[in-house]
This record gives sequence, C-alpha cells and structure tokens, in this order.
Amino acid sequence: MCKKGFCIICRKDEQEMSDEHVIPEAIGGYYHIYSVCKTCNSRLGDHIDKLLLNHWFIKASRYEKGLKGYSGKIPNPLIGEGTLSTGEKVRVEQDDDGKMSIRLIPSKIASSDGRSFKIQVDAKDENTIPQIQTKILKRNNIDPSMSQLVSERQVVNIDHPEVKMQFTIDLEEYILGLLKIAYEFTVDKIEGYIDDPIAIRYASILHDGDVNRLSEVYIEGDAIANGGLKILDSIIDNSNTNRHILLLLNLEGKLYCIVKLFDKFCQIIKMSDCNYGEDGMVLIAINDFLKKECRFYNPIDLIKATKYSEYTTFKFSTEAQAYLDKQKNNEKIGFVCNFERDNLLFDCHKNILCTESMLLLMLEKLNHVKDSIYKSNEISVIYTILPGYYYLCAPEDVLLMVEEITKVTVFQKI
Repeated sequence: MCKKGFCIICRKDEQEMSDEHVIPEAIGGYYHIYSVCKTCNSRLGDHIDKLLLNHWFIKASRYEKGLKGYSGKIPNPLIGEGTLSTGEKVRVEQDDDGKMSIRLIPSKIASSDGRSFKIQVDAKDENTIPQIQTKILKRNNIDPSMSQLVSERQVVNIDHPEVKMQFTIDLEEYILGLLKIAYEFTVDKIEGYIDDPIAIRYASILHDGDVNRLSEVYIEGDAIANGGLKILDSIIDNSNTNRHILLLLNLEGKLYCIVKLFDKFCQIIKMSDCNYGEDGMVLIAINDFLKKECRFYNPIDLIKATKYSEYTTFKFSTEAQAYLDKQKNNEKIGFVCNFERDNLLFDCHKNILCTESMLLLMLEKLNHVKDSIYKSNEISVIYTILPGYYYLCAPEDVLLMVEEITKVTVFQKI
C-alpha cells in the first residue's frame, strides 16, 4: 500500500487521484485501485490500455463474450476492408443490430484510351454518384467544365460473395498492457514493493508509454503461445473463459506475476529479484466478468474456498476378492461400520482394531504410501496395509483381508 496522494505511475506526491481499472473495464475488469492520478490514468488509457484492447485476439474475445467498449458497442474483429474474388475492393460493415453486410468501395475504371472512365459504386451509394464524381475529377486534376456525365446505369448482383481480408496481429506492443496489469496488481497487494528497483523501472516504462523500452521488461515465454496455460489446475477451473486470472508467486528467490486474459493471453513477468515471503503462491485474483466481481485468495483462503469430497477404494486378498465377485449381484451385503458410518477393521478373530479413518491417519503418519496419482481435479493416494486387517462383510460375517486402501479426494474447482 502507498501513502495517500502518491501516484504509483508518475511517483509524485499530493496528486489528485482517480478510479483506475487494473484490468481494463472494456474487457470486463472489476478490480479497482485509487493510487493513480488523473493525468496518468488518462495517459494509461490512451497509450497502454489501447494497445491491448485493439489487439485482434482481444477484439475477437470481446465479440465472442459480448463485452461492450467505452462507446457502448461490441467490437467486431471482422470489420474492415477486403477484396472480392473478382478483384473489387469492399468494406465489411455492421449495423447497430449487429447485422453484417458488404459495401463496395467506390472506384474509377478508366477506358483504354484514357478519354473516359466509369464509376463503380455500391447500390446503396447510388445517390452519391455526383459527389463521388467531383472527388474523382478533383483527385485527377480534371476541370469539371471539361467533362460530361453520361448516365449508363448497370446493376451487377454478386451471389454469395467471397471476401479476402488481411489482419495485422501485434506480437509485441500489447505486452505493455499486460505489464500495466501486473505492476498495478503487485504494487497494490505486496507491501513495500513500490520501492523495489524493478518496480521503479516498470513505473517509468508505463509512464513513458514507450514500446521501445519493452526490452527492459523481464518477460518469460510468449503470451499468445501460452494462452492455454493452466493455472493451479487442480483447484482452478481453467475451462471457464469468462474471467481473467492474476497470480503472484515467489519462485527461487524471485517474485513473478502471471496475467491470464480469457484463454488468449497468458504472460509471465518477473516483478522482482527478491522474494516477498516464502516460496510458492502469494495471492491469486479471479476477475469474473459474468458475476461482475474480482475476488482475491491467499493460499489459506484458496483452501477454505475449495470444496471437495473423499471416498475410499480397496484391494483385497485373492480369496476375499473371489468372495466379493460371487456376491456382486447381492444388494444386501456391506461392510460393518459404526454409528458414524465409518467402516470398522477387525483382526482374524473378529476383534475390532480401529475405524477406517483411524487406519488412514496411521498409514499417513507411517508414510505407507505406495503411489500417488494426480488428475485434473482428483488426487488418489494408495496405501499398503500390513497383514492382519480385515473388513467384516455382513450379513454373513465373512472376514475379508485388505491389502491396499486408496483414498480419493475429488476437488470442486473454483
């Protein structure tokens, strides 16, 4: 946290502060800070956020998710100029209802002797032909008094037109927008970070808005190539693309920030050459633009927020398994348990030894782990059991010797 009136971008005191969106509002950002002055807020919007919001992949995601911009409109990444298969230049447009259409761009076609030309326009622009003619004459330095308009109207319909379009995809400049998000998040949540040497450098880069200084940013990997990177996949639902994720973590004596927007960008940025706390996750922010909220979790909060269920499976002795196989259609059999529905374990004389939960605790303490299996939202730990432990199968009171017990924990991802 910074002292009141101190701007984290220009690093000046006694500034008039403003409401700054760490994640731009145009992509559904609901994370606000009030440590950026009005002047820097405006500069960031014009020179930093703009680079990110105008990226083709971001426009495509906003169009897919229906996220309106500052103008109140949803950007369409397919709007622009293109060429028909027949060679005519066209403009792909979209009306206020979101309906797309193709409009022929006015053009001049000169005769072979250069003494005449015809104007080719879209049918929707027919009433503007005189104005277009004047512009063409002026552009070609032709005196209007020396020309004559001959009306030979010809209408050509193009069925199922194919439009070829080219798109420019920025591979570098948008990173400034990701840096701004990472820097503001880190300064806001890590006490003392504002005075870190790298923080001072990043503030200067953002204040200047200079893409030529990107070489001074410690980026790890390619944000576009890493777009599908899964963050804390065992407890975070990475398939939910209606949100953005920010993660701060200490790793090998350094502080890093991961910025993941939709499933299009995922950039790792080194924020410091120092640890701010112990190795591992420091804080995660989940910005859900459908729920219109941004929530923060430290490791303890994340554990508390994670819902899970547990169950056990068993590996029995050959003799015990043969008995169970014969009883597989018998719906009346089951293991003897206590009033809390905790299965009981017995010795060979049918004396109670312990409950299943007590056995698992003992096996964990003794580290009798045979194997651990990790899936996307499931952890299975297989424990070996010393000979002499039996389940009692009712109603026939048959002892079944167990050799292994597997504890399965299933997480409901956040």
